[in-house]
Amino acid sequence: MPGIVATRQAGNRGVLVGASFAATAAVVTVPAVDAHGATSALPASPGAGVRLTASGFFRTEKRAGRWWLVTPDGHRFYSSGVDHVSADPDTDRQTGACPYCEAIAAQYPSTEAWANATVERLQRWGFNTIGAFSDSATFAAKMPYTQLLDMASGDDWFAPSFVTNAQNVAASQVAPLADDPNLIGWYTDSEPHWGPDWRSSQLVLDDYLALPAGTPGRTVADRHVGDPNGFVYALAHRYFQVTTAAIHKWDPHHLILGVKAPAQLIQRELLLAARPYVDVFSIDDYRLIPGLARSIHRSEPQYLAPAADLSNIEAIVEKPLLIGEYGFRAADSGLPNTWPPIFPVYPTQARRAAMYKSFVATMYRSPWVVGDAWFEYVDEPAGGRTGDGEDSNWGLVNVANMPYRTMVIAAKAMHTREPGA
Repeated sequence: MPGIVATRQAGNRGVLVGASFAATAAVVTVPAVDAHGATSALPASPGAGVRLTASGFFRTEKRAGRWWLVTPDGHRFYSSGVDHVSADPDTDRQTGACPYCEAIAAQYPSTEAWANATVERLQRWGFNTIGAFSDSATFAAKMPYTQLLDMASGDDWFAPSFVTNAQNVAASQVAPLADDPNLIGWYTDSEPHWGPDWRSSQLVLDDYLALPAGTPGRTVADRHVGDPNGFVYALAHRYFQVTTAAIHKWDPHHLILGVKAPAQLIQRELLLAARPYVDVFSIDDYRLIPGLARSIHRSEPQYLAPAADLSNIEAIVEKPLLIGEYGFRAADSGLPNTWPPIFPVYPTQARRAAMYKSFVATMYRSPWVVGDAWFEYVDEPAGGRTGDGEDSNWGLVNVANMPYRTMVIAAKAMHTREPGA
C-alpha cells in the first residue's frame, strides 16, 4: 500500500503508518498521577447478578438481542480487561533499564505481593479480566484471563508444516490449561497478515504467487490469479480450520477468540472465513489521526471502514465481538509520545479520560460487544522501549507505579454502568 513506512508493535500488535503523517505531541514534565487512585470495591462484572445456565467454563449466550459472556457458574459477564499486566513490562532502549521493575522491587517484598496488590487495585477500579501480553501464569488463579497463542508460522499456511506447528502449540500451551475455569478463551494470534499492512505493501495473493511452483500455497494461489479477495478467503479458511482443530483436540471447553484483527484492516472475506470457527471475533480498535483512516480505505477499498459501534463487522461475522486492544495517550504525562505517530495525543489526562469514557460507552451500547481490554497497564519508558522505540502514555499507571488518578476514576465510573442499560 502506498505510504506504509513503519510499524507499531506491542507484543505482536501493529498498525499502518502513513508517510505523510508525523508526531506532534507536546511534552509536559509534570505527570498527572495520584498514588492512591480509586477507593471503593465494585462488582465482578456489570450485570453479574443475572443467573444463566452454568457450564463450568466461560461461554457465550445471546439474550433479548444482546450477546454476553457467561461465567462458569452461570452469571452474565462483560469482560473489562487490561493488557500487558506484567512485573517485567518494557526495557528502556536508551538505558537498558526497566524502570517499572525497579519501582515495584522497591515497593513490594516479592512478585507475589505485587501481583496481589495489582489484582486488588484493578478490581477496585472495576476491571475483571487480565488481558493479552500479561503474566498470565501469575494471575491465572486470581482473575479471569485471556491467553494469546502464536499459531501462525512460516510463509505457506497451506503446507503440512503449518498444521504441525499449530498442533505443537496446542499440545504445549493449550493442553495444560484445558481445565482452568478462570481462562475465558484463546486468541490464536495477534494481528496476522492478510494483506497490505506494515509488513508488506503487496496483496497476500502476490506473496503466495512468489512461492516456488508446486508448493501447496503456490498451487492454491495459482487457482486464484486475478481474484485476490477469493484467495484471502481461502487462506483465512485454512488458518481458522487448522488452528481451531488443533485447540479443540486438547481443549473442547474454552472459547476461540480469534486473531485480534486491526479494525482498519478487516475485509469481508476474513469475517466470512472466521465465522464457522470462532466463538468470538476479536478486534484491536485504536483511533487514528485525522485523515489516515480515509487514506487507508481510499487506497485499499477491500478493507471495511469500521462503524464506530462495529455494527458492519458484526453484520458479516454474526458472532459476538471482543475489543482485544484500544487506548489513548496524553501530552501531560511527561512522556515524549512521539512513537507511534499515527495515533492522536490528547492535551491532558482529563481529555484522555473523556475519550476512554466515550469509547467504552459506545461499546456498552453495542449489543454484540462482550468485552474490551485497555492497552496497557504500565506506561512505556521515556527513552522508548527496546525493539520498536514506543515511548507513549498508554498506561493506567506510570513507571513509578503511580496511577493516573483521572483515568482510574473514569474507569471506576464506567464500570458501575451496565452494558445495554
